[in-house]
Formats: sequence, structure tokens, C-alpha cells
Amino acid sequence: MAYNNYFPQFYPQYPTQQNNSNALNTLNVPMNNVSTQNGGFVLARSEQEVLNYPVALGSCVTFKIEGQPIVMEKAMGMSQLETPRIDKYRLVKEPIEKPQETVQNDTIDVEGINTSIDQLRTEIDAIEREIDTLKNNMTKKAPASKKKEVIEDDSE
Repeated sequence: MAYNNYFPQFYPQYPTQQNNSNALNTLNVPMNNVSTQNGGFVLARSEQEVLNYPVALGSCVTFKIEGQPIVMEKAMGMSQLETPRIDKYRLVKEPIEKPQETVQNDTIDVEGINTSIDQLRTEIDAIEREIDTLKNNMTKKAPASKKKEVIEDDSE
């Protein structure tokens, strides 16, 4: 019973009971790892320890320096000829900002001007009264125009 034929080629082929001695020699595990792997956080006593810490090819390790607000990251490329990339970050504690309170139903914020709905209603009523008075004044000043009838005289 050889179940190995059902697995894709990139999976390691584990030995079966039938051909135990030959399968151990033909274990193929391809290395298709192109991206940088993160090794997680490692506690370090000093920055010198981070500089001396060995990092595997294609991996990245993040260090937390004990007793200091410093985090360092050491990454190694896929080539043995590359030098490791080391980045240093300072942790800064910031206060948590409370979210701004939402605008209440009775106030409206228009371009930074806070006004209540009652104030807006009184202003709108005042504007409507002014418009009504202007309409009344216009109708009083404009007398009804009288039409003059022109009778043409054909007596010539």
C-alpha cells in the first residue's frame, strides 16, 4: 500500500512499512522559503547582546532590552554575503485619548459654532417676520396701476 503517490511533490515523502530502508535515504524537503520569517520577541540584557545574537538566513528577530524602553529588530537576508539589518525603536507611553462626545440632539455644530435648536427656531421666526413685513410694505407702496385706454381715432 503506497499512499505516497497521492501527495503533491512538495510534501516530504515519509517512509512506508514496505520499503523502510530505501525511503530514509530519499527524503526530499525543498526549501521554497523566500519571505523573511519573524522569530518573535527575545529578551536581551543589552544592545551588545543583540549585535552578537546569531540570526538565521531569511529570518527576523525582535528584541526587548530589559529595563529600558527600547526594542531592537535584527533581520538577515537570504544571502550569506549580506550584513544583518538592525533597527532600534524607542517605546513611548502615550495617554489614552477619550473619544470626543457626540453632538447632543439639541445642539448643532455648524462650522465650529454651537447653537441650540431653540435659538435657531427663534432666529428663523424673526427672519420670517422680516420677510412678511417687507412683502406688506411692497404691496402698500406699489399702487394698483390704472390702465389707460387709448382709442385710436380714424377720423383723418
